[in-house]
Amino acid sequence: MITASCSKDEKEPTLVSGEAKISNDTGISFANSAGFSADYVTFKLRHGTGAEKEYGQSLSNYSITTLEQGPRTIYQMAVFNDGEEVSFKSFTYDEDGNKNEVKSTSVIEIMDNEVLQIVLEDAE
Repeated sequence: MITASCSKDEKEPTLVSGEAKISNDTGISFANSAGFSADYVTFKLRHGTGAEKEYGQSLSNYSITTLEQGPRTIYQMAVFNDGEEVSFKSFTYDEDGNKNEVKSTSVIEIMDNEVLQIVLEDAE
């Protein structure tokens, strides 16, 4: 993989190297959409018929839950802002830029050397 960047911003090389590291990770990450404010998300994952595991992720900076490759069922997602639960919708984008809603008990596919980003937005 080759990553190239051209910028006068002194912070840019650090950001680019961070993105290169992210591209080698396998897992899931949550992010706020424009205009939506949340600082924490909790969710449960089940791999096949195996035991469920509960996770939490801060949304105040980039965060990834590292996972093994394969399908997972995601459910019981809850999103919080300043300790208060907020209503939300969640979605992913496919390779063509199409928006796909992630609903309770959706199956998500974790790909090797990729981070699946789930974007959160206002439920209205």
